[in-house]
Amino acid sequence: MSDTLAALGIGLQNVFSWPNFLIPVLGTALAMIVSFLPGIGAASLAAVMVVLTLHWDPVQVLLLFGALTGGATFMGSVTAILFGIPGNAASSVTLLDGHPMAHAGRPRTALAAAATASALGSVFGVLVLILLLPAIRPLLLQIGPLERAALAVWGLATIIAVLDGRPLQALAVTGLGLLLAMVGSDPTTSQPRWTFGQFELADGLAQGAMLLGFFTLSEVLSWRKSHELQAVPRSAAPGDTTRAGVIGVIKERALVMRASLIGLLVGIIPGVGGTVAGFVAYGQTVQTARGDRSGFGKGDIRGVIGPEAAVDAKDGGSLLPVLALGVPGSEGGVFLLTVLAIHGFVPGSAMLGADLPFTFTLIFALLVSNLLTSALGLALVPGLARLTRLPIDRIALPVIVVGLVTVVQIDGLVSDLFVAVGFAALGYMFRRLDWPRVPFVIAFVLGPSLESNLALVGQLHAVGRLDFSSRPLAWVIIALTLASVVWMATRSRHSTKATRQTSKAEVGVTLVLGLGVALFAAIALTGGSAYSGYARAVCVATLGVFVALVLAQGFPSPRAGDLEPRTPFLPASHRLPLLLLAAAPALTLLVGLPAACGLLVLFWMLPSLRRGNTSRQAPLIAASALATVVLVTLYLDRVAVLDLPAPIMPLLPGWTI
Repeated sequence: MSDTLAALGIGLQNVFSWPNFLIPVLGTALAMIVSFLPGIGAASLAAVMVVLTLHWDPVQVLLLFGALTGGATFMGSVTAILFGIPGNAASSVTLLDGHPMAHAGRPRTALAAAATASALGSVFGVLVLILLLPAIRPLLLQIGPLERAALAVWGLATIIAVLDGRPLQALAVTGLGLLLAMVGSDPTTSQPRWTFGQFELADGLAQGAMLLGFFTLSEVLSWRKSHELQAVPRSAAPGDTTRAGVIGVIKERALVMRASLIGLLVGIIPGVGGTVAGFVAYGQTVQTARGDRSGFGKGDIRGVIGPEAAVDAKDGGSLLPVLALGVPGSEGGVFLLTVLAIHGFVPGSAMLGADLPFTFTLIFALLVSNLLTSALGLALVPGLARLTRLPIDRIALPVIVVGLVTVVQIDGLVSDLFVAVGFAALGYMFRRLDWPRVPFVIAFVLGPSLESNLALVGQLHAVGRLDFSSRPLAWVIIALTLASVVWMATRSRHSTKATRQTSKAEVGVTLVLGLGVALFAAIALTGGSAYSGYARAVCVATLGVFVALVLAQGFPSPRAGDLEPRTPFLPASHRLPLLLLAAAPALTLLVGLPAACGLLVLFWMLPSLRRGNTSRQAPLIAASALATVVLVTLYLDRVAVLDLPAPIMPLLPGWTI
């Protein structure tokens, strides 16, 4: 107990010492800004910050990512309440009653209630997490390779089960994530597999490049337009005050406690995120509400309080499987695991033992961030309510340039650009088709751990060192996994949702991905000992899911009487960004990264010449391209200190970067 208290004191000192305290404050502000921009999301910010903090002190990194985790939650609810556009998936449930409250002239009450419930839920989640940490240590002694493999499978099964409406798509993207995670070398024999003769793929597809491409670059491709937001009415209803919102939460303190407990428990379950916590809490709020329930969905303050408390309490619970078991339950957990691995932290007994002070540092940074977000978000309400336009398209080009440079900086490999661009295209397709992305990312991250633990289980069992009957915890996890699968199958059979019409583009993408999986399966089945039974099983199972998905989608034929215009899969405003991003890796090999970034800026801005004064804009475009070349060159040479291979066709004599 004394060790725990000492670690707790060190964690508090790390957070509140000067100038360390500035890091969670600035991280919170940054996360708030990004989360307020609809469609960007905290995942894109975390992907960039993973790379920018490579050389930071571990304490500073934990302070920052604790702040990013907490600061991204409440501001998404601000846009949901004021504009009806959730800033993140978890805030979509707040929209149900928060936005009707705003349109009824009660935006301050709704925001105050959300901020207060968010702060109380966060405090509850963190306090319970601190109390659970000592109790979880003995449990870690019972966790071996069998339990770790079972936990990974449970996490995948749970995230598939909770996705609403389309289990086949979730199964397909999960299998695809597991399949791509195996590219590289077999963990047991070290024999190369699916490398296609490329030495750069021997260590697998770079996880950092995958995260940047799949989230950030794929998102930026659609930023060639602005989001027009409809502000709430200027006239406030009588009694619409901050005080009314705070008092409303105090009156519903029993609801806050129940919702916080729900969020904490849901967060602890691997593979379940804030969206599930919010909707479960909302359903429980409606079921247990006293008095008139007809106001839910039309502006009942209880429909804001319950989900907000649950979503913020979830943050504390979700840290437990990440820190203790190394199992991410959401996109944020994936990035946190990546950061921990980069800076030498090993989830498990180390994070709850020798590295316990670092664990408390992360926890208190999360708590400080949640409290700061609630206070700052509430103070900014008057200014936010007047905002009606977000010029997101103006920051698309700088984000792409920064993304390309950071992809190369991670491992110093130009080949990672091809990985990032490939995953950017995949992420773009998933986004356009509204396919689930979280199962793919979690499967990609958990895949290597799942395979290595299964291989170790087989080896231990073969030599008589593992008795399945003596591992009760593994059987409990397996039972929970089966329960998730049964629940998913039952819900799919009794679902009353209308069948979504499948477009030709979706069928085409499914066929292309299915053919790619078929190629991987053919190589695995004929590739000899380099491909284990696990690899072949994943290939065959994933191929079967894609075949079932194609058969379920059918082949839509155009109807002569259908005059309703359809949104094209590839809008005209997205074509130039896609083309330039696809050409970036090849241009980098030919002329070097600085020149490739300069050409990207040049061709991105050239179409604007047709819409304005050519004599004025042409010099500005040329200057922007040249400035990009100079800045990228200086950064690679003086800051990143990278020794990249010489370009094939240098544009300038002596060009080496």
